[in-house]
Amino acid sequence: MAKRILIEGSLVRGAYGLISLLLPKLLFGVVRESEADLGVKARYFNRLFGGRDLLVASGTLAAVRSGALSGAVKANLACELTDTISLVEEVRVRGGRRGLRTGMDRILALGLAFNIAGYVAWVRALRAL
Repeated sequence: MAKRILIEGSLVRGAYGLISLLLPKLLFGVVRESEADLGVKARYFNRLFGGRDLLVASGTLAAVRSGALSGAVKANLACELTDTISLVEEVRVRGGRRGLRTGMDRILALGLAFNIAGYVAWVRALRAL
């Protein structure tokens, strides 16, 4: 079961990585934002995260092939943790003292949804080891 979860999760992470790296404007459309609203730097950073996700997905698949399931789960959980830290800090900085009510937007909400889905998948994989 852990093997299947790792493979499926890697396919999702890898697809997101490819889209982020090669078609970042497509992701802007998903959150109904334009490049003009977000700026060209957002496109660049989106591509950077796409590269990270491709690396993690391919590393996970290699780990599954070699039987190193535990390490693969831990690496993916570490990615979720860094994503959580990024989300929390963005909400804090954007919302100031008011926090979540004023700091959350569509992009962060989508990021949070992906983050929660990631935790669910990787914790399931961890339990299945």
